[in-house]
Amino acid sequence: MVYIRIKKISGNEYAYLVESIQTKKGSRQKVKKYLGKVYKFENKNISDVDKLILSRNRASFLKDLVLRELVSIGFKDQEKYCNLKLLMFDKNKLTLHKKTKSKTVKDAIISLNNGFLCSFTLQRILEFKKSKDVNQDAPMLAKYFLEAGLQVSKENFVKYYMLKV
Repeated sequence: MVYIRIKKISGNEYAYLVESIQTKKGSRQKVKKYLGKVYKFENKNISDVDKLILSRNRASFLKDLVLRELVSIGFKDQEKYCNLKLLMFDKNKLTLHKKTKSKTVKDAIISLNNGFLCSFTLQRILEFKKSKDVNQDAPMLAKYFLEAGLQVSKENFVKYYMLKV
């Protein structure tokens, strides 16, 4: 089982991807990947959460869904990026980064709606593969949306599930 763990170091929160491994001595956690510094924003209710997203593929659907969330917390939508101060969301690659003073790019993570929006959670939703069992797929995909902190209506959830990769 893989999940996101938050560690507080010197007053700042950082996110790690952690895997739980079962050993003879009990359960152990192993850090798989550093996800980035956690940035917190006030949760805002989106008035058009039930508005149907009209997209022909999963990538554009997910981009529209993320943009709706980010704009609601104060991000400015521009041509290639959606940004707020040093945080940038790349619309083409569907990645979330932070610009540093040396103009390098670091991974960032946003705490949003009891979930964590980051490049990892977005890629996991984007790379979700359907099996033949809808009863197994639907809860898994719903879990991925919740872990990413994305608010999605029932209609949009079904539409995303039916879209081709």
